[in-house]
Amino acid sequence: MMKLKRAGFQRLFVALLMLSLLLTTMHQAVAEAAEQGAIASQSTQFIDIVINGQPIDSKAKLLLIDGKLMVPLKPFAEAVGATYHWDVKKKQVTLQKWAEPLVLKERPRKNQQQLTFEVVSKQVYVPLRDVSLELGYTLEKTNTQIQVQPEIHGKLKEEIYEGDLATARDALTRLGRRSVHPYIQAHFPNTELLSSVYMFPQGEALRYFTVNGDVLSLVEVKDGFPLVTYQGYVGAPFDKTFTMEYDPLERFLKNKAKNRWGTYPKLNKPLIYEFTTGWGDSSTTYYGRITTLNKEELLGTTGDPVTGLPANTKQIMKSFKLPWESRTDAPAGDG
Repeated sequence: MMKLKRAGFQRLFVALLMLSLLLTTMHQAVAEAAEQGAIASQSTQFIDIVINGQPIDSKAKLLLIDGKLMVPLKPFAEAVGATYHWDVKKKQVTLQKWAEPLVLKERPRKNQQQLTFEVVSKQVYVPLRDVSLELGYTLEKTNTQIQVQPEIHGKLKEEIYEGDLATARDALTRLGRRSVHPYIQAHFPNTELLSSVYMFPQGEALRYFTVNGDVLSLVEVKDGFPLVTYQGYVGAPFDKTFTMEYDPLERFLKNKAKNRWGTYPKLNKPLIYEFTTGWGDSSTTYYGRITTLNKEELLGTTGDPVTGLPANTKQIMKSFKLPWESRTDAPAGDG
C-alpha cells in the first residue's frame, strides 16, 4: 500500500514538473513574439483590404502590431502600382510610386517617430494606414472592410469627372499634386507679393497649367490623382531685379517655356485663366482668356468689375467659366 502511494505521488510530481516547464516555455515564446511585434489580433481575420476596388491577395496574412494594422509589402506594393526594395544591410525598405521615394526603417527597440516595417517569418510587413496616406491614398473603414482609394474617388470623383466646368475646376484647384518625375527648382522674385495662376483649356477641366515662380507645370488627372506631367521654365531664372513688377502670367505670354521634362501639349484652343496677386486681403483676382494667338483678353476683375463689358461676361468672376463654354472632356454638359 505504501509503495502504491509513493508511486502515485512520484507520477503526480513528474506531471506537475512537466506542466511547469511547459508553461514556462510557452510564456517565453509569447514574450519573445510580443517583443518582435509578431502577435496577430484575431480581429484581423475578418478584415478585407480593398485597394483601388480590388481585394488584396486573400493569402496575405494581416497582423496587428502595437495597434497598427500591418500588411505584407509585396501584395500591397503591387496593388498600388509601386516598386519596392528591401535593403537587408541598411535595414530599410524603399517604396517608389511618385518622384519622391518612401523610405521605411526597421523598427528599433525604442519607438521613434518614423515610418517602420516589420519582418515576420522572413516576410516584410508595412503599416497599412501610414504608408497609404504617405502615398496620397485615403482609407475608409467599415466593420469588415478597409477601402484604400486614390485621392479622387466617391463624390469628389463625380464632381471632377461628371460635374460642370465650374464645379470640376474649383475642386481640382484645391487638391494637391503628385509627380512621377522630380520637380525642377522654382525661383521666386525678391518680394512678398503672392501670386497664383491657373489656366484651363477652353471646355476642359481634367488638365490645366499652373505657374509657380518661374516654373510652368502641366497637371493632368490620371488614375485618380492630379499628376504633374510636364515642367519647364518660363524665361530666364529670377534674379534681384524681379521685385514688385513680377507678373507670372505676363512671363508665360512673352516667353516660350524651356522644356525640362515631359511633353508640352499641342493646343488649338484658348486658355481660360484665373490670376490672383497681392497680399492676403489686398489681393486681386483677374479672369480672362489667352487666345490661340497668345493674346490676353481680360474679362473680369474681383472687387473692381471692368466696365464696358457685356453683363454676362462677369459670370466668370463667380464661376471660373466663360458664359459660352460647354464641357468637352466629360460625359455631362453644363446645362
